[in-house]
Amino acid sequence: MEVLDSGNSLQNDPNTCNRKFIIFILPDSLTHSTMFRVTTNKITREGESKSMKHSRAVLAFSASALWALAPLALAQKAPAPVDLGTLGGTASAANAVATIGTSDTVVGAANLFTDAYQHAVYTDSRGYLEDMGSLIGVYGNSVANGISAKGGITGASDQIIDPEGDIASHAFSFTSSRTGLVDLGTNGGTLSVGYAAQNGDVVGASTVAGDVAYCAFVWSKAGGMVNLNTLAGDFGLQGYNSYAFGINLKNIVAGSSDSPDGTTHAVIWSLSKTPVIHDMKTLGGSYAQATAVNDSGVVVGSGTLVGDNQTNAFVGATSTLLLVSIGNLGGSYAQANGVNDNGVVVGSSNIAGDTDVHAFIWTQSGGMVDLNSILPSGSPFVELNSANAIASDGTIVGVGLAQDGQYHAFSW
Repeated sequence: MEVLDSGNSLQNDPNTCNRKFIIFILPDSLTHSTMFRVTTNKITREGESKSMKHSRAVLAFSASALWALAPLALAQKAPAPVDLGTLGGTASAANAVATIGTSDTVVGAANLFTDAYQHAVYTDSRGYLEDMGSLIGVYGNSVANGISAKGGITGASDQIIDPEGDIASHAFSFTSSRTGLVDLGTNGGTLSVGYAAQNGDVVGASTVAGDVAYCAFVWSKAGGMVNLNTLAGDFGLQGYNSYAFGINLKNIVAGSSDSPDGTTHAVIWSLSKTPVIHDMKTLGGSYAQATAVNDSGVVVGSGTLVGDNQTNAFVGATSTLLLVSIGNLGGSYAQANGVNDNGVVVGSSNIAGDTDVHAFIWTQSGGMVDLNSILPSGSPFVELNSANAIASDGTIVGVGLAQDGQYHAFSW
C-alpha cells in the first residue's frame, strides 16, 4: 500500500489508480485508461500531455460476481469484515453503500481473471458481486463510485469516442440490468466521471471544451448534464477546476473548486433552477475538498493546515459553511470519505511515521478510532486501509489487505 502525503492526494506514479483516495498499482496494460490515473492533465490522441491548472482532486478509482470469495449477510452487521472477493482477478474495492429496504447494496469495482480489465460491480441479495460490464463490453474498464437511496448507480467507464477507436472515460448511470450502463456524455470535453447519485440526479466532473479543466456537473434524465461552475465563475473555460463528489436527499452537492487566488476550496452547491455555489474555504492551508454530505447537512472531507505540511480530515456544516479539523491517526495525511445520517464519519489516514494507511471511524463522542485496533482475531483481512462509505445502518465498506496478500473490498 502506498502512503498518501500531505502535498498530494496520491504519489505521482503514472501506474497508479485512485478512487478519490486509496491507491492501487495496476497492470501496465490498464494505464491507457484515464480513469485509472491522476487526471490533472489533458491526454491528447497522440498521447501528449498538456497541463491544466493544478488540482489535487482526481477521477475514478477502479479495481469488481460470481467469483466472490464469500457471501455477505447483508441484513445484519457482520461480526468481522467480510471479504467481498473479486471477479477472478487479484484486486477489488468497495466505494459506496446504500441501505435499501432491509439490506445493503455495495458498489465498487474488481479485477477480472488475469487482471486484464476491471469492471464496476454491485452486490446482489446474497452478497455476491455482480459484474456490470463496461460501455464497450467485456474488453473495457469501469468503476462504480456511488449509489442512491433507491439503488441508482453511477461511476465511470471506458467509451469509444471517435471512428478511430480512441477510448476515454465517460460517466454512466445504471438503474437496471435491462438498460445496463447509460453513457452520460461530457460537458464539451472528452472525459467525465460520476461520483454520486440521489433523487434521480448524478453528480461528478467532466472536462470542458478543449479539455482545459474539469468542471463539476449535475445530470438528470430531464435536463441532461449541467455545468455547476467554479468559484472563479469561468465554468472551467479559463482552466479553473471543480469537482462534485457527493449529494444528499435535499439536493445539496459537496465538492471542491479552484479559487481565483490559486487555492482550492471545499464547496457546496444548492441545486435549484440556477445552481448556486457556496465557499466553505479551507482549514487554513491552500487546499480542501468536501467528499460527502448527509441529509442533516454534515459535510466531510480533507484539507491542508497552515503551511500545507499537514492534511487533516474535517467535518463541516452546510448551515454555517465552517470546517472543523477532526485530526488524523498520527501521520501527515488524513481524509474523511463518508458520513451517514447519524453523523458517523469514516475515512483513511496515514499512521505515525507515514508508514502505512489505515481506515478509521470517527464520532463526536469517541473521536477518531483506527478500525484496525478493533479488528477481531480470525479476520479475513490483515489490515483495513480505507473506509470509503458508511450506510445508514452503520455498515462500513472500503478496501483492505486480505490474508492472501491482495487488496480486496470489504463490508463490515
